[in-house]
Amino acid sequence: MSSRSAGGNAAQRLRWAAAWVAGASVALAAGCSPNRCDRSEEANPPIEFVEAMPEGGIYETSAPDGELLYFPGGMRYALKHHLGARPRWWQVYLSFERDGTKSGGTLAQAAGNQAEVPCVDDQHLIIVNGSCSEYWLRVVAGGAIGADEGATASAGGAAGADGDATGAAAGRCYGADADPAGESAEP
Repeated sequence: MSSRSAGGNAAQRLRWAAAWVAGASVALAAGCSPNRCDRSEEANPPIEFVEAMPEGGIYETSAPDGELLYFPGGMRYALKHHLGARPRWWQVYLSFERDGTKSGGTLAQAAGNQAEVPCVDDQHLIIVNGSCSEYWLRVVAGGAIGADEGATASAGGAAGADGDATGAAAGRCYGADADPAGESAEP
């Protein structure tokens, strides 16, 4: 009987090990791996986007039904906002559709690490996809002091309202004058 008991325990351990391996494989396939994508700045240097121009003191990367910016996990944009001063507010929208609302898609405000804003100065607004999910990006900004009369601090949400720590204190967010330490502080 004891040999049967020992054999039964070994068979049970083998079944548990097989079940664990199967479960771990399913979890990895579902994206539960901690190293699913490399979100580092070294692997994802900022891409400068200069195509959009402000109108009436409001900067938009695209219209809600226009072609949005591809925004995979780890992607970094240095949005050249052309406002002439640091924007006082910004809103970040995400979609699963390239053309936003044009073909029946939707836009939603980003939350958490879907769109991080590590730095904003009088030339650039840096946006980082801190997640491993793939989206399409739309950014709206305004309220820049010194910009044309169409800009107001109350023209949109307060996602980037004054008082946060996203302005560039020394140097710039992006380009030749960028702060090499990557520091951000209120100007």
